[in-house]
Amino acid sequence: MKSRMAILSTSLFAMAVIIMAVSVTLLSSNPLVRLKIDATKSRAYSLSLQTRQLLSDLKGQWTVAVVLVEEEADPATVRQVDEVLERFAQAGPDLRVKRIDPTRPASLRDYEALIIELQNLYREEIDLYDEAISRGIQAFRNLMQFATVIAAPMREEARASSPSLQSELVPRIGALSLLAAQGELVIDEVEKGLEVDEGRPLPDYAAAITILIQALSQWAEEIDDLARLLGDEGASLLSLSQQCLQEAAKLAISADRLKRLPEMELARISRHLQSGEAAIVMGPSSAAVVPAGQLFAGALSGDVDRVTFDRRFRGEQLLSSAIRSLVEGIDPTVVFVHAEDRSMLQSSPQNVDVSGAAAMLEAARVQVMEWAVMSDQRPVLKSGSPVVWIILSPSRRTGLKPGEAEIKLLRTTADLLSEGEPICVSLYPSLLHRYGQRDPWAELVGRLGVDVKTGEVIAESRRGPDGEDQVQLIQILTEFTTAHPIAAALHGQSLALPLPLPVGRNEQGMAEEVIFMAKVQPSSNKWLADDWSPQDQASLRQDAGSSLTKRTPLIAAVERPSPVGTGMQRVLVVGSGGWMLNYVADMVMSAGGDRYALLYPGNHELLLSGAAWLAGLDDRIAQGPLSQEVARLGSIPESTRTIWMWLLLLGMPGLIAMAGIGVWLVRQS
Repeated sequence: MKSRMAILSTSLFAMAVIIMAVSVTLLSSNPLVRLKIDATKSRAYSLSLQTRQLLSDLKGQWTVAVVLVEEEADPATVRQVDEVLERFAQAGPDLRVKRIDPTRPASLRDYEALIIELQNLYREEIDLYDEAISRGIQAFRNLMQFATVIAAPMREEARASSPSLQSELVPRIGALSLLAAQGELVIDEVEKGLEVDEGRPLPDYAAAITILIQALSQWAEEIDDLARLLGDEGASLLSLSQQCLQEAAKLAISADRLKRLPEMELARISRHLQSGEAAIVMGPSSAAVVPAGQLFAGALSGDVDRVTFDRRFRGEQLLSSAIRSLVEGIDPTVVFVHAEDRSMLQSSPQNVDVSGAAAMLEAARVQVMEWAVMSDQRPVLKSGSPVVWIILSPSRRTGLKPGEAEIKLLRTTADLLSEGEPICVSLYPSLLHRYGQRDPWAELVGRLGVDVKTGEVIAESRRGPDGEDQVQLIQILTEFTTAHPIAAALHGQSLALPLPLPVGRNEQGMAEEVIFMAKVQPSSNKWLADDWSPQDQASLRQDAGSSLTKRTPLIAAVERPSPVGTGMQRVLVVGSGGWMLNYVADMVMSAGGDRYALLYPGNHELLLSGAAWLAGLDDRIAQGPLSQEVARLGSIPESTRTIWMWLLLLGMPGLIAMAGIGVWLVRQS
C-alpha cells in the first residue's frame, strides 16, 4: 500500500512540475511580461567620429532616403536602419532622413516626393534626353515615310530589271513595305520604356535610347547597302540611289547623336529603385544610389543542409562614403585590361566575364572601361580623376609557353607598373614549374616584393553529403583581422577564392610595405598540392605529413615609392585568378520568396574596396559591420577543438564515473 502511494505521489509531483514548466514558458513568451535588459548600458547606435565630422560640415540641403520593404525585411534590420538614420539626423543639421516603404500607403507621399526631388535635381539631364528621344522618334517616322514613298518606284524597277537584280531587290522592297506598315510598333516600344508604374517609378531612358539607336543604325546600314546596290546598276537607277544615300546619312547622323549623349545618372538610380530596396543620397547638385546588395550584404554561415543569412545593415559606412563622393566630386575610373578577342564587360554564355562586377562598380559612381590590348589602343582618360587598372590575366594557355596575346598583356602590365600606375593583378596557377621553367606572372609581381607560388594550389579535403571525402580547390573566407582598410571592409563577408595560391614576402623586391590578408587557417585536411589539375580534381590525394601548418595569406597589398616622380604606388596582388568573374562573384542563393542574396558578397566588396584603396580614396572604403565590433572571438584553432572534443567524450563520462566511485567508497566506509 505504501509503495502504491509513493508511486502515485511521485507521479503527481512530476505532472505538477511539467505543468508548472509549461505555464512558465507560455507566460514568459508573452511580450507584456518580458523584461529586456541592455547589458551595454545604451541601446543607442553611435556614429564614428569621422562620420559625425562629415555630417556636421555639410553645406546646403541634403537628403538620405532608405527605400525598404518592411514586410520582407528582418525586424532587427529595420531597427538598425531607424537607429542609423536617427543618428544621421542628429549629427547633420542640414540633413533630412527618411525611411520609405513603397508598398505602404502611408509612405506613398514620401515616395512620390522623393521621385519629384530626383526629377527636379536632374531636370536639365531629363530635358536633354526628352529632346533627343523626340528627335530620334521623328527621324524614325521620316524613315517610315521614306519607305512608303520609295517602295512603289523600286517595285517598278524590280519588274523591269534582270533576274539577279530582282532577287536582290524583292526582299528589300518587302522589308521597306513592312517598315511603312508596322514601324509604329518600334515607336510603341520606345514610349513603353518611358512609362512609369508601381514597379518602375522613373522612366527607363536608357532602354528607350537603346531601342532608337538599334533601329536607326540598322536601317542606316540597310538603306546604305541598297543605295550601293542601285548605284552599281547604271544611270537608270542613279536617282533612287542618291535618295537612299541621303536617307542613310540622315539616319546615321541621328543614331550618332543619340550615342553621344552623356551617361544618365538618373537612369542608374532608377534601375536600383526598381529592385524595391536602395538608399538614395541627394546633395545640392547631384545624387548617388547605394544598391541593396551593398546595404545588406548577406554573409552565409552553416553547412550544405542549413544555410543562414547574416544581413547586418552597413548603412553608416556606405552612406557616409556616398556623401563623401558627392562632396569631393571625384569619381574614379576602373579600366579592365585583358587580352581576349571579345568584350569582358558583356555577358558570356559561360559567365567568364566581369559584367556583374562592372555593374556594381558603376552603381558606386565608378566609371568603368576596358582595354583589349590586342585590338584596342590605350584608352584616353580625363585628367584629374584617379585611374585604377585591373589586369585580367588569361586563365588558359594553348601551350606551355605564353602566346602572343599573353606576352602583350605581360608587357602592358610591366609598362603600367614602371609608370607608377595603381594596379590589381590576379594570378592563376601555372604548369611551368613542373618543367623547370619560371612563371612570368610570378616573376612580374616578384619585383614588387611579393612571392606567389603559382606552382602550388591550396587543396582541402571535406566530407561530402554522401559521406565520401571530396577535394576542393577553393577557399571561402569570412575573417579578415589584418589592420588594413580592405580587410576591415571584407571582415564578416564571404569571399570565395578559386584555385588559391600561397602569397608570401620576397625580400629581393622593391617594396616599402607589404601587408598580407585573407589568411587560410592551418588544418590537417588542407595541403599545398603541386599535382593539381582542375580536370582531374578527384584524383588529388594528400601526402602524409603535407598538412598546412601555418596561416597562409592569399592577398598582398603593396606600397612602394613611385618609379616616376614623387608619391607612392599601390599594387594589389591576389593569389586567385577567377574571383571577380561572374561564375564566382555573381553566384546567388534564394533568401526566401522571390528574393536572392549573393553567395559570396566579399568578392564584389574586394573589388570595390580594392579599387578605392588603389585610387587613394581610403575614406570611401566602407568598413564591414563586424570590423567595428569589439571584443569579438575569432575562429577556434583545430587543436583547441580537438582538445575539447576529447574532454567532452572522455572527461564528462569519467567525471561521472569518479563521482559514482566516490559515493560508493563513502557508503562502504
